[in-house]
Amino acid sequence: VSNAKDPYSLGPLFEFDNIEVSEYNLQKYPFETISMEKIKGSFLFLSLPKGVFSRYLDSHRLAVALKTYAIKTISSDHASRSDDQVLASAQLIESHGLSLRTPIFPQVALTVPFEFILSKLPHPSEFASMTDDDDNDAEPAIDIDAIIRSMSPPLIFGKKLPSLKRDTSLLTPECKKKSFMSPDPHFTPVINIAPHEEEEEALWSTNKFASDFLCGIFQTQSSGNNLSIDGLAYMEKLLTSLIAKLRQLSNVFTGYGASKQSAELRSILCQCLLIKGHGEDSLEFGTIPAGVSKATIISEWRKACERIYKRAVSKLSSKGVGNDITSVITDSRCNGHVTQSGSFERPVRIPAAIKGARLAGAGIDPNVLLVTQVENPYLEIAENVVIPKAHKRSYIKRLKTKIASIQPNETGVPLTDDSEGEGGEDTMGSRGSYTAAIVGVAASIKAADMVVGGQCVNVFCAVRPPGHHAGQELRSMKAISNGFCLFNSAACAALYATTPRSQGGLGLRRVCIIDFDVHHGNGTQDILCPTFDPRFLYVSLHAGGAHINGYDDEDSDAESFRLKLGGKKQEGIFPGRCGDTSPHEGVLNIPLGQKVTASAMGTALVSQVTPAVEVFSPDLIILSAGFDAHMNDPLGMGGLTAEDFGSVTEVACQMAYKTCSGRIFSVLEGGYGVPCCQPRDDLFLPPSTEDRLLQLGSDLPANMKDDVPFTFRQKLDRCHAEGFLECVKEHVKGFVKCNKRK
Repeated sequence: VSNAKDPYSLGPLFEFDNIEVSEYNLQKYPFETISMEKIKGSFLFLSLPKGVFSRYLDSHRLAVALKTYAIKTISSDHASRSDDQVLASAQLIESHGLSLRTPIFPQVALTVPFEFILSKLPHPSEFASMTDDDDNDAEPAIDIDAIIRSMSPPLIFGKKLPSLKRDTSLLTPECKKKSFMSPDPHFTPVINIAPHEEEEEALWSTNKFASDFLCGIFQTQSSGNNLSIDGLAYMEKLLTSLIAKLRQLSNVFTGYGASKQSAELRSILCQCLLIKGHGEDSLEFGTIPAGVSKATIISEWRKACERIYKRAVSKLSSKGVGNDITSVITDSRCNGHVTQSGSFERPVRIPAAIKGARLAGAGIDPNVLLVTQVENPYLEIAENVVIPKAHKRSYIKRLKTKIASIQPNETGVPLTDDSEGEGGEDTMGSRGSYTAAIVGVAASIKAADMVVGGQCVNVFCAVRPPGHHAGQELRSMKAISNGFCLFNSAACAALYATTPRSQGGLGLRRVCIIDFDVHHGNGTQDILCPTFDPRFLYVSLHAGGAHINGYDDEDSDAESFRLKLGGKKQEGIFPGRCGDTSPHEGVLNIPLGQKVTASAMGTALVSQVTPAVEVFSPDLIILSAGFDAHMNDPLGMGGLTAEDFGSVTEVACQMAYKTCSGRIFSVLEGGYGVPCCQPRDDLFLPPSTEDRLLQLGSDLPANMKDDVPFTFRQKLDRCHAEGFLECVKEHVKGFVKCNKRK
C-alpha cells in the first residue's frame, strides 16, 4: 500500500465523530446486486472526487457480499419477529431496531482476503456506460460461503468445485455471448457495435429480440395445440408480424424523402408501443401454462418489444433525426405572461433558460436542436382536447374570462383569486398569460410526439408559466394559492400520451412523472392520481415532511400554516401536507426535510425511485424540472449545485433506458435564481449595480423589462456565481450525455 500510485487509495472516504441514531441515518441497505448504473447514480451525489469511485464500488461489492451471505447462511432468531416486536425490544434496551436485525458474522467470514479478491475484479473503466444489455446489468455477488467452503477438505486438496451454470433463459443470444469481464486491461467502452456478418434471416429471427424463455413459451403453446392459451399464440403473431414489417421497411427506407422517412419512422415506432400493450392484454385470454409466471411473461414481452423499438430507431435514424438527438423547445409567446415587479417568477427566466441551453450546445451542436416555435395545430389540440381533460371547465372558463378582462397595458394582475379576493397574491399575469399557458401545454405535447415518434431521444421544454401546482380546479388539495401556475403542462402531456390513438393521442399504457421541484406538485397528483390509476405513477422529491408541516390531527386550515409560495414566515412548506404521504401505489411522495440536500436526493433516487419506476415499467418518463432546490435560489430551500441537477437528469435517463428505450422529456417548473438583467430606472441606485447585470445577449428580447426591487436584486446577486442558468445548462448537458441509444 505504501507504494500505491493512486492518491485516493489511502484514508477513509468519510469520517464521522458520531452519528445520531435516527431513521434517516440508519436505513436498510438498498442494493441486492451490484448494478453498475445504480452505483454510479448514488456516487454522483456524494461530492467525492471521481478518483475514489473504484473504492466506492469495492465497498458496495463487500456490502452486497456480506448481505447475501447473511441471508443465505446466517440464521437469526429475530428474523421471524414482526417490526412491532423488534421496535418494542429495541426501546427496552434503548437501541435502534436495526441493531436487533443485525446478523452476527463468524470470524472466518470477516477474515477472508477481500483485498486480494477485489483486486481481481474488473476496474470500473471496463464497464461500458449506458450498456444496452437489459439482462446483464448486474455483477455477480462475491460468494463468501463458497470461498469458505473452498478452504475446507476435500476442496483444499485440489478438487474442483462443481461448475455452476448460469440460467440464461431470460437472455437473448447476443447477451449470452457477452463476457462480463473484459480480458483487456485497457478496455475502451464502445457505443455502437456493428453486428457480426450473419445471414439475413438470422438477423431478423424472433430469438434476436425475444429471450429463450419467451420463445420457449411460444413453442410450447404451438406444439401443444391447446386453445386455452391462445393469448400466447396471438402474442407470437404480433411479434413476428412487427419484425416482418420493420424488416420490409428497412429495405425500402433509404428511397424515401425526408418527410416520408419521418412519417414512416413515427408510424413503426408507435406500432411497436401499441403492440406492446395489445400483447399484455392478450394474456387475459386463455390460461398461462402451469409453473409459468404471468409477471415474467409480461416482463419479457415488454423487453422484446423495446428491443424491436431500438432496432427500428437504429436502422431508420438519419442525420438530425432519431439517435443521438436532443431537442430544446421554446416559444416567444411564453414571454407574454408578465408578472408583477418583485415576483419570483419573472419573464427573464425563459431567456436565461435559452442561454443555459445554448451553453450546453442547443442551436450550435447539430445533435442538439433548438426549436423556437410550437406549431398552431398543437395549440389547438392543447386548448380544445387535452386541457379540458386535465382541468375542470369551470376553472378554464374562469381563468380565460379573468385574463380577457385585463387591459393591454396592465401587468401583475391577480389571476387565481377567489370571489373574496383571496389566493391570488403569488399568481399574477397579464393579457398574454392565457396564450402563454396554452403554448406551454402545446410544447409538452409536441415533446411527447417527438420522443415517442423517434425524432429525438429526449427534450427539454423551456416554457412558462410553470404548471405543477395547477390542479383540476382552483388551489388543489387545500393549497392557499396556485403557486405561479395556470395550466399543468406535465400532467396534460401524460394525458395526451395515454389517450388512445383513435382519439388523437399516442396510445401509451403507462407514463411516469418524476417531479424534482423543491415543492410538491399537488396539481399533478390531483389531476393524474386522485385515486389509483394504473396508467400513471407520480413521483415527487421535495422539501417537507410531517415533522415540518404538522400531522393530520392538527388544524389543517390554520392560516399560519397555509401561506403562499415564497412566504417569509410560515410553519409549513407550500403547498402543505399533501406531499408528506403517499395515498396509494400510484403515488410516491418523498419529502426530504426542511432543506433538500444532494445526499438525500441521491439516496431517494437510487433506493426508492429507481426500484419503483422499474416495477412500474413506463412507456414514457416526464420530468417536472424545477431548479428551485439550488443552493443560491432566492427561496432558500435547497442545497443542490448545478452539477447535482445534471446528475439527477442522468439518473432519470438511466431509468428511461432501463424501462422504455430512453424515452424521456422535461418541462420547466420552478427555479428563480436569475440575476437582474436590466438596469433599473432609479435615481438612487448605486452606479456600480449595472456592472452586476446578467448578460443574456440576443436571447433577451429588446422589449422585455426586468424591474426588480433593489433588496431582491441583492438576494439574486449570489446567482452570478451559479444559479438558474447553470442549472439549465447542466440539465440539458445531462440529456445530451444520455442521448445515445445502442
